[in-house]
Amino acid sequence: MLSAAGGGGILQLDFVFHHLAKRNLCFTTDKPKNLTEILCMAKFKDEKRGSFKVFGIEYEKEITKRIPYDESVIMKEAIFNGEEASISKNSQYSFIEHLVSLNKSSLSKIFDDIKGKFYFSRLELKNGFIKDFETIQLHFKVHFNYQLMQSAISVDGQEVGQIYFSCKNDE
Repeated sequence: MLSAAGGGGILQLDFVFHHLAKRNLCFTTDKPKNLTEILCMAKFKDEKRGSFKVFGIEYEKEITKRIPYDESVIMKEAIFNGEEASISKNSQYSFIEHLVSLNKSSLSKIFDDIKGKFYFSRLELKNGFIKDFETIQLHFKVHFNYQLMQSAISVDGQEVGQIYFSCKNDE
């Protein structure tokens, strides 16, 4: 079953990372004057307020702790078939953790000859945040010069959006 956050208030979400965070983030609805300060941006669209943006900017405090999650626990039940991949909810991990793990694994199988690392870059959801799900299906759609990869997301048989990963060279 799909469920959007806020009882149907948020209709769309477009969340974009511009680069990898090295310091802690601070979020604001005020657009920074220096646009290079923006590390990530989320654009929301809802029925009441229309569209609004939230900007993530780094501030001086270094990241002192990252909390990794075990992708192998999530991926133990994944099914891969060419440019399609699917997974059933199989752990205590969130929708985003299942989605990111599945897409990274799928892209690694599709592009097994690429030297580099895949990074989560963008998420577009038609109906806002997904809190509950039974299955996630991904279908690889296109790459942009092997730098940015786009996959369609379906949840419980319904297309809900797109996910993008960037590939950065390890060299």
